[in-house]
Amino acid sequence: MTVTVNKDIFLHPDFNGDLTEFICNYLNALIDEELEKEDADFDFIDECASAINSIRDGFIDAVIPVISRKDFMEKLGIRTVRFSKAFAAVIAVAFMLVAANGIIAGATDYNFIEEVSKKIVEIFTQDEETPEPPPETTTSPTTTTTEPTTEESTTLPIKAEQGIALNFGKDFKKEYNVGDVFDPNGITVLLLYDDESETVLDKKKYEIKAPSDFGNVAGYETVTVTYKGFENSFKVRILNTKETPLLTSVYATFPSDYDFKSENLDNIELSGMQVFAVYSDKNEKELTADDYTVEITDISTLFEKKVIVTVKYETVSCSFTVFKE
Repeated sequence: MTVTVNKDIFLHPDFNGDLTEFICNYLNALIDEELEKEDADFDFIDECASAINSIRDGFIDAVIPVISRKDFMEKLGIRTVRFSKAFAAVIAVAFMLVAANGIIAGATDYNFIEEVSKKIVEIFTQDEETPEPPPETTTSPTTTTTEPTTEESTTLPIKAEQGIALNFGKDFKKEYNVGDVFDPNGITVLLLYDDESETVLDKKKYEIKAPSDFGNVAGYETVTVTYKGFENSFKVRILNTKETPLLTSVYATFPSDYDFKSENLDNIELSGMQVFAVYSDKNEKELTADDYTVEITDISTLFEKKVIVTVKYETVSCSFTVFKE
């Protein structure tokens, strides 16, 4: 069976009806494949998951920022984000063609999608049809009336800002060591318009904000880019090094006259308590009351009223018992 890829396909009700499911299935397959990699790109996984949720809520355009990623387009053999919406259609049409031909294709059948994309790009990049020239008219002495004409070709349409997209260049740093400071180099912010065009925003016009405690502990940090009312974000990874001291434990000390008894077990006097964090290099750091949290758990019995007080700091904790006076 031969299926011709043309504009009629995009307008077909079956295509419109199944478009959401086609794209979501494709993104889910890409997430599964990325999770199997040793160096899985969690930024890409998060973007795909967010796009799936938005698409299922009716916002199909949410797939555009994902497909506009530089590494995603390179898989399709395309080096520009100009036709990002065309790429969304490519994915959907590819799945439709697979179903129409009875072929079972994997999520990474990029050769197949690339062939379809060539046809789609031709459709989306072809010049608009040149209107036929009006018939020649001859001058007549009689008065003639002419129909009012619109001058759309000479009136520039007003473009509405639609969102922002991020491009990451070779200078972009996606992994940091504990203690490093965030580096915004290599990030390009694109302003997207409703006519599918885009412009590069000047660095002075948008804000890149990393968490205030960026790089303090190993894990993933979310960095947010904002421009006017638009927002986009990405994650970077924080790694420990051999030289990075690791938090191993926490302990509390009390004044010599502290007897671990209280008249009110819900409001225990802890003003004299000192809390210290211990690290793998044997160094210790005294913590302030804002650094740690205190939890009180009632462990009273029929014969005795008492609670366990737990002091927590990041991933470690210590506990002690306070009895009713």
